[in-house]
Amino acid sequence: MTGEIDYDRWYPEVPAVMDTKQLAELLSTNEQIVRAWVREGIIPAHRRPGGRKLSFLRHEIFDWLISNRYEPE
Repeated sequence: MTGEIDYDRWYPEVPAVMDTKQLAELLSTNEQIVRAWVREGIIPAHRRPGGRKLSFLRHEIFDWLISNRYEPE
């Protein structure tokens, strides 16, 4: 586990899998912005079975935040 962050240990309050609303709250933004980022390929996302709802994996989002130095306003 060299170089990997133990997100369960350091961020237990953040769900391992989030929906659009949860991610928007985490990033202090709104769901429309999150969906726009997904459409533009800016943020990592997964489509749930059926293809409409989005899922976001905590480790992917945190890695994205670190690599992009995103800071909520």
